[in-house]
Amino acid sequence: MRCPDCGFEGEGRYCSNCGALLAGEVRTAPAKASWSERCPVCRAGPLEETVSRGFLGLTSREVYACPGCGATFSPEGSGTFRLSGVADRSGPVWKTYGNQTLTGEEWRRIAYGGVSDARQRALDLDYALEEFQKGFVPDLRVESNAVLLKRGERAVAVIPGVTLKEPRSVRKTYGGGGGPSIRIAKGVYFRTGGFASRSESHEEIKEIDSGTLTLTNRRLVFTGRKRTVNVPLGKIVGMEPYRDAVAINRDGKQRTEYYTGIDNVHLTIHVDGRTHVVPLSGVVFMCMVQGIINKEG
Repeated sequence: MRCPDCGFEGEGRYCSNCGALLAGEVRTAPAKASWSERCPVCRAGPLEETVSRGFLGLTSREVYACPGCGATFSPEGSGTFRLSGVADRSGPVWKTYGNQTLTGEEWRRIAYGGVSDARQRALDLDYALEEFQKGFVPDLRVESNAVLLKRGERAVAVIPGVTLKEPRSVRKTYGGGGGPSIRIAKGVYFRTGGFASRSESHEEIKEIDSGTLTLTNRRLVFTGRKRTVNVPLGKIVGMEPYRDAVAINRDGKQRTEYYTGIDNVHLTIHVDGRTHVVPLSGVVFMCMVQGIINKEG
């Protein structure tokens, strides 16, 4: 059974990794229940509205406190509350949500074994990436496909506005003369030392071309104004993901190819009735490629 908090696979009522209630044991919160009717930390009893006093009692503030576990929730406005303290900070709820500000609805959901909106989104994305790697890859087509497909080939993703970059060697030369100068005429000097120079070389990532990146179930194709790159998926030996790009190493070519700007399109993910729209990051793209390779063999 998959833990809704940490994603750990286990059995029993509670997660053996973080101690949270497992998904099968999550109780549905009463439709009209107030978020404070059940403590989100110990899940044992209701919260009590009390007054927290500051230094020397000069300031005071209303908070919600649990008499059982010592959890305190401070109102932050607009129906949100911050978990500001708890007696035992080694528990899973404090480790996950300590000092976080969430809505009352989110705290109510956590009190009955659920998770926050951000946590649920992260768990759903992790689950989707695992499914992608297994070969369940959704089609992502944002414009008509410009690649001529072969028999049995289908387009999976068509991404416009992608920039191809590659490392290029840049050489710089430094030089100068040494020794004293002797004046032999007006404006004319003779330097007794010789001329010495040194050359240094380093690599810089240079923009090569811009165009459309197409992923099919057999290959990766970049079509630009100056260059076309055709990479069979079986030739890819390594990939490195970035937030808005992916770097590809392929058999038969020494230079790494960087495809940047892939995050200008978005992918819609559906998990258990929940829908998330996420940018196409390098991690997502890499999992899609890996899934196609695993499925197509």
